[in-house]
Amino acid sequence: MERRATKFVMYSGLRTIGGVVASLEYGGDRVVFEFGAAYEPKTDIYDRHVEKRRKNWVRDQLRLGVLPRIGGIYRREDLGDSELISAEESGFNTAVFITHLHLDHMASIGAVAPQIPVYMHKNAQIIERALEATGEGVDTVEREYSDLVPGRAVRVGQIELLPLLSNDESYMDFAFFITTPDGTLYYTGDLALHGCNAPLVFRQMERIRDLKADVLMCDCTSFMDDIMRMMYGSGDAVIHPSPDVPAGMLGEGAYYERLFASLKDRAGLWVFNYYQREMADARRFMDWAAALGRACVFEPDAAYIVYKFFGVQPNVYVPDSKRYDPAPAWFLELAGHCAFVTAGDIKTRPGGYMLQNSYRHILELFDLPAAGGVYIHADGMPLGPFDPAWANMRQLVDRAGFDYVSFLSDHYFGHGYPCQVKYFVDQINPKVLIPCHSYNPERLLPKDGVQLLPEPYRTYILRDHTLSPEDERSAP
Repeated sequence: MERRATKFVMYSGLRTIGGVVASLEYGGDRVVFEFGAAYEPKTDIYDRHVEKRRKNWVRDQLRLGVLPRIGGIYRREDLGDSELISAEESGFNTAVFITHLHLDHMASIGAVAPQIPVYMHKNAQIIERALEATGEGVDTVEREYSDLVPGRAVRVGQIELLPLLSNDESYMDFAFFITTPDGTLYYTGDLALHGCNAPLVFRQMERIRDLKADVLMCDCTSFMDDIMRMMYGSGDAVIHPSPDVPAGMLGEGAYYERLFASLKDRAGLWVFNYYQREMADARRFMDWAAALGRACVFEPDAAYIVYKFFGVQPNVYVPDSKRYDPAPAWFLELAGHCAFVTAGDIKTRPGGYMLQNSYRHILELFDLPAAGGVYIHADGMPLGPFDPAWANMRQLVDRAGFDYVSFLSDHYFGHGYPCQVKYFVDQINPKVLIPCHSYNPERLLPKDGVQLLPEPYRTYILRDHTLSPEDERSAP
């Protein structure tokens, strides 16, 4: 009888920012970790003009390469006559695990067949369900989600996945330590070593060092050209390991303190554009508003998430382009509990408000008082200058007469700084290092082990604490 082997496949996410999809299988058991899509607006098939087909969106996205071609994941009714094996036809015992709620990590979970469990933290489920209610969630075949609990291992047959908490705010962030009969794999998810939750991550590093991970899949977003040049002047700079925030750069706490200090004396209206999945950012703006005696106001869909997540009754501003007639159930629920604010209210006392404004409703700025006001781009869409919509956003803010402030900074980056990531890797010192979630993964090198840059869809065998291509393992 052929010996069972642990098989690893990385479908995507090696040379993109996000979009990691990978699997470990042993016998008939399989865990798939992450099911997102890289954010590449310049090449996005759905370019804000092409509409997704209602009945055929799964097979369309498979044809286009948006969804990973993994057998045993999708329903036959969604696959049509595709040769791909459906979930109903598959003999695999499969579960999907999501580290956190960013779309580049979970945008495609709604396509997974309902009988396959998809694990997310309960906080993430609250946010996603609120997004789905307002039409802003992931495309979905109407499925339930399973609870991911910090420190509580999940067994999928002979595979065990231990979710390790990396961030205890908002939707919660996790790393995964996965054990099979042949060895272990540790996946960092998004790795932040200078955030307010950095002590959690460093304790996790020490634990994994003691457990001796065979394979480390490590986020190295900051090794891309822009950040390397910003910090070191060159993408080819030698990175010396250090757990400390580099000179000239800021940790998360210091960054937001400095940002608030630079803004708090602005007397006019504050407008902010944030990523609506980020309840930590929503809380930050509500706290800033409270500290300054302002009312924090949200557009209806964002307000609904805040209402469901925090159990508070936020102020609501309805953009002129939105009409709720007939009003959907979620809007009626919001209207029954929250106060509404108009442009006229804000004009009478601009300094009394902090208003959330999404890019699609940016023309609302023309009805709002700009004198002494500021538009804060707080990691909302469009995300950065690489998005063609970025220049248009800047143009419209200028035309409306608001001062522009961005969360983007030459002194701060949200993912771990290169020296910190290198320190993290060296401390764990895995036998095999798979750098990922970066345009330049080859720049992150192991201390003593080997670096592996997996070929997409190629099967690797985990044996003797290392990974080798399946065909090499089977060779005489």
